[in-house]
Amino acid sequence: MIRLVAGLGNPGKKFVKTRHNLGFIVVDRLVDKYDSGFRKKKGDFKQSSVALGNGNVILIKPTTYMNLSGLAVRQAADYHGFEPSEILVVSDDINLPLGKIRIRSDGSDGGHKGLRSITQELGSDKFCRIRLGIGLPEDADIPVEAYVLEKFSKDEQKIVKEMIETAVSAVGTIILDGIEAAQAIYN
Repeated sequence: MIRLVAGLGNPGKKFVKTRHNLGFIVVDRLVDKYDSGFRKKKGDFKQSSVALGNGNVILIKPTTYMNLSGLAVRQAADYHGFEPSEILVVSDDINLPLGKIRIRSDGSDGGHKGLRSITQELGSDKFCRIRLGIGLPEDADIPVEAYVLEKFSKDEQKIVKEMIETAVSAVGTIILDGIEAAQAIYN
């Protein structure tokens, strides 16, 4: 059962609508949907709590930068006494085409430094994840590190909005019906 949802991103206004902040955007959307709000907690994260299913689910946004997301996720998991299998992480993925989502119960970081940090801090890759496709840069001269910090183009925004709403629905399905049910619908 998922008890902690961590949306990955970078703190600060300049990163708000960037590709790398899709995890933050999904968690923000969940907070809006369930009429909750974020509070700063003792640790490197902001937290909210929403009633879903048979109890409350904790939503967090790390206040570290992406590459240190694991520190915040571990702090929140330790604080609440959650095991890796009770954690769902929402992040961007350059290896998926724009608009595609992929749900997994565990697995490798796929080169994503935020997921790598979480795996290292938890000492396990046995946490659920929703990866949101941002695709690779069309211009091969743009370094990936710069590309993920760009905002979506006007042409991409409709696809991104639909992907965010799909991810919000997928989070609810995972929590209420389990990961296999969500994979059957959204993968």
